[in-house]
Amino acid sequence: MSSITTLDKDTVLARARAAIDTRTRYVESLFDAAAAASAAHSAAEAARSAAADADTALAKAYKDAVDAGWTPAELKSAGLPAPTSPRKPSRRTSGRRTRPTTDTPAADTTAGDTGSRTAGGAEVHQ
Repeated sequence: MSSITTLDKDTVLARARAAIDTRTRYVESLFDAAAAASAAHSAAEAARSAAADADTALAKAYKDAVDAGWTPAELKSAGLPAPTSPRKPSRRTSGRRTRPTTDTPAADTTAGDTGSRTAGGAEVHQ
């Protein structure tokens, strides 16, 4: 006969539920962290948009003041900021460009350089 008959079904089910509850807490924590990250990114995007709008309004107001006869030197001496030229958006990349790997090591690999290439010929950078 099987040893399963000596086990208490309720005890086995309670252990299984406890294990599931423990694992579920990790998923709940992951969900909460993802929601917080999403909210933070949304807030950051809203702040970037508000800053861009404010920069545009500053540039317009500055231009209007200059068009009305104020000189940049007069505005500066009054303590007013001149608008900065808009920054070009950064071009973010996923990392440094790499050369395609070859199946064999390069012909110019020296004996003292054995640790800098993998078996497939790719360079290893640390």
